[in-house]
Amino acid sequence: MKYSVKLFQILLAAYLCVFSSGCVFVIVGAAGAVGGYAISRDTFEGVSAKSQEELLASAHKVLAIMGTISEERPKDGEIVGTVYGAHVTVDVIQVNLTTSKLRVKARKLIFPRIGIAQEVYTKIMNQLEQ
Repeated sequence: MKYSVKLFQILLAAYLCVFSSGCVFVIVGAAGAVGGYAISRDTFEGVSAKSQEELLASAHKVLAIMGTISEERPKDGEIVGTVYGAHVTVDVIQVNLTTSKLRVKARKLIFPRIGIAQEVYTKIMNQLEQ
């Protein structure tokens, strides 16, 4: 009996350590072609050697295929839409002349959807390669 209680406490402590942290670090990509990382429970981002306009055009295509686009603000580098019922915001920030940062945020109601954000991010980056 004591052994099972101790095991339960250890497993609970491990679970809380892993799932209660504020920032999860995840890397995706095949041979570095599509690299990115989670910066919060609902946001996935990465850096690209493409311009802001190229990233926004790719994001527009992907969001139009995967769901619906509700707002576009090209001056701000932002596209807002719905994918799989989740509210998705794509931000493109021009870092310098040859580098841009792509940030994808996904939430369904109040719940973060990092899987949807990661999928949208990956498809945008793959669209750039075509």
